[in-house]
Amino acid sequence: MFKELYFQHWPVELKYKELKSRFAMEEFSGATATSIIQEFYINMLLSNLVSLIKNDADEEIDITSKSSNKFRYQANRAFIIGRIKIIFPKILCDLSKLSVIEKLYKEAVRCRSQILPGRSFQEKN
Repeated sequence: MFKELYFQHWPVELKYKELKSRFAMEEFSGATATSIIQEFYINMLLSNLVSLIKNDADEEIDITSKSSNKFRYQANRAFIIGRIKIIFPKILCDLSKLSVIEKLYKEAVRCRSQILPGRSFQEKN
């Protein structure tokens, strides 16, 4: 029972790591409680938007991939996060249209990374 529970917590740990490192959720720029809450929710919104774009891109990559490919591919999540952090403030300030998200989606399909089977990291002593 504990073995199954251990492996179920891993996606939660990965999401927490992403929020800490990619979205800098440990270092808020605001000084008031309201600004911290706003920053938290905007980062959660961005994280969910990244997940939606990545899931759709992954589906298209699976559909369009050739069966002769040696490896499977997926959209590069770090690429999507980096781009969404640049374009989303422009959308909110009405400097860009929502169509840039569709453009980001198409870029995410092209900017893919390999899923290496049996990948593991050796521990350092």
